[in-house]
Amino acid sequence: MRLAEESLTNEVRQHFKIEIERKIFDAAVQGFDSEDNPLRLNNFAFAMRELGRIWLEHLAPKEQIRQCEWFVQNTELREKDGVTRAQRAKFAVQGPLHDDFVRDKLDIDVDTTVKEYTKLIDRLSNFGHDIEKSFDLPPAEAEQEAMDALETFDRLATLISERHESLLSEAADEAKEVLTDELFSQVQSELDILSTHSTVEGVHLESLTIISLDSKRILFESDGSVDVRLQYGSDADVARDDGAVSYDSYPLDCKFEADTERPLEISIVSGSLRINTDSFYDDGED
Repeated sequence: MRLAEESLTNEVRQHFKIEIERKIFDAAVQGFDSEDNPLRLNNFAFAMRELGRIWLEHLAPKEQIRQCEWFVQNTELREKDGVTRAQRAKFAVQGPLHDDFVRDKLDIDVDTTVKEYTKLIDRLSNFGHDIEKSFDLPPAEAEQEAMDALETFDRLATLISERHESLLSEAADEAKEVLTDELFSQVQSELDILSTHSTVEGVHLESLTIISLDSKRILFESDGSVDVRLQYGSDADVARDDGAVSYDSYPLDCKFEADTERPLEISIVSGSLRINTDSFYDDGED
């Protein structure tokens, strides 16, 4: 068996977004596939343990963790400004969002995810740890150990990424509920030019995603549509059939922002609202 040719190897590689991580991983796989090296399992296991640490450090930088409202300094660490592995895992899932928002509004238990991650990283640390027992193992045993190590890393990386995406999705859905009023007045002013009396009948957000999240600000990106009633002439003109009324719908996209401390107090990013009214001006000719 060549580890480089296994589908699981490629799946694990997809978790690494930084070039140095991919280079270390590729070198570890290449080293394991050197069957004449009796230390190949030990070296591979060591590389995967270190990759687990490096991957999490890149995902959860110490400087950003220390700015979080939920961060509490662990005084037992050798580094006075250090952070724990559990704190890194927590940041990787919820970022700087406050605990009460994540727990009470989103109903997400991040602590359970952190415990699951800790168990997996401890399991990863056990592979090849005893150099005497893992030295020059028979090929079949070494290959099984290597595949188990890969599977463990895949599970822990998937756990973190899936829980993080789920949390962001829940946060976006929660925010979506409070945005209609904010959009209504802004959209109205954008559409006044189209007729004598333009009236917004409805605003629909089809998607809302968090594209940026730091200790100070959450940035959302959305797209959707607006339903509008277009009246030409006064109400009296319309009543006499001297005016006209039509209805239309136009796509829109917009960015919103909120303070991390108050994720649901959302405002439109100035100048970001775009309503595509091209169809209004389209005369049907090429």
